[in-house]
Amino acid sequence: MLLMTPADELSAPKADPADSFVLHAPLELMARVGLLPFVDPGRRDDAVAMIDGLRRQYVEAGASVAPPALVEIVDPAAAAAQLAAALRDGDLDRVDAVAAALLPRLTAREAAGLLGEAVVPSLAAAGHAPIGFALLARVQPTLPTTLLRGALQNIARRPEWQITWHREVHGEGDTGRLHDAVRTAPLLGPPGSDFIHPLMSQVQDSGVAAHALAPVLASRFDTMAATSTLTRIAAWSMVHDDPAVAPYGWTHALTMPQAVMSMAGAGPRPRTALAVAATFTLGFRVAFGAAPLPAVIEPGPAPTVTAAELATAASLHEDAHLVKFTLACLHAAEDDPSYRSLYLSAAAHLVTQWEAWPD
Repeated sequence: MLLMTPADELSAPKADPADSFVLHAPLELMARVGLLPFVDPGRRDDAVAMIDGLRRQYVEAGASVAPPALVEIVDPAAAAAQLAAALRDGDLDRVDAVAAALLPRLTAREAAGLLGEAVVPSLAAAGHAPIGFALLARVQPTLPTTLLRGALQNIARRPEWQITWHREVHGEGDTGRLHDAVRTAPLLGPPGSDFIHPLMSQVQDSGVAAHALAPVLASRFDTMAATSTLTRIAAWSMVHDDPAVAPYGWTHALTMPQAVMSMAGAGPRPRTALAVAATFTLGFRVAFGAAPLPAVIEPGPAPTVTAAELATAASLHEDAHLVKFTLACLHAAEDDPSYRSLYLSAAAHLVTQWEAWPD
């Protein structure tokens, strides 16, 4: 009898449109696996048990899609082009058939290289597909790229949901002004929903994204500096802004731009990645920002908890957003070490809030 691993079982998309749990489950698995090296060795068995619980919950969440039709892959680049076309056409069966055949042949970085430009601007799958690409790139070879099947199928359910404003901007801007562009944008308030599509549609359809971000959009720029600008804004917002927005707003304000920017130039063009990531940051700030961003974000004092304590607390918690955000903060601390204290403080802030909230 062939034994199924959690990754095998979570790779199969569900037949019905994904709810929040189903959408996040493959990403949660990636993040839980990514957190394991940070977890207190005495609690790793408990963290692994949480992974097994996630597997059981996913299996019980509904019927999976039928086994996809067999597709012969001769040229991975040509197959990726077919997959991108199927995504645009909303052809769910074709998307899953090509993805199921193509993804096992690719590393996460190769998948990002072939599919990134098609996937990154999408607001379907709650704009979460880049998180999957980014997490796999940091945890492989532990996990298979087939975990991306569900996100790809959910993109195909809403191919028209796209960030597009940047396609009309042809000049070269100054990315050094990115922080000020976000800081000075007008506040719009919540659009009546905290879902990703209405949040980003608000900032795009109002013209705020184009007005604020066109002057900073460029094809060649320091991607690490731009990434740090966006992740610092998100971490600062978690620590200093409206705590009611913390679990599903400020978490996404870090994980989504960070993931997109990690792919810049390795699949999506840097210009595309910057436009989409900055739109995510701007969308959350203009909808939910209550405390004005400072002109300069400081790292702040070091928190009293360690990375191991934060990783352990998140790994033993049931919330996918806490798991993903904590790992994102640890990755940001590695990538932007001079602001390590800010990222650890942001993770600690969310852990503390979850401990204080009732069920």
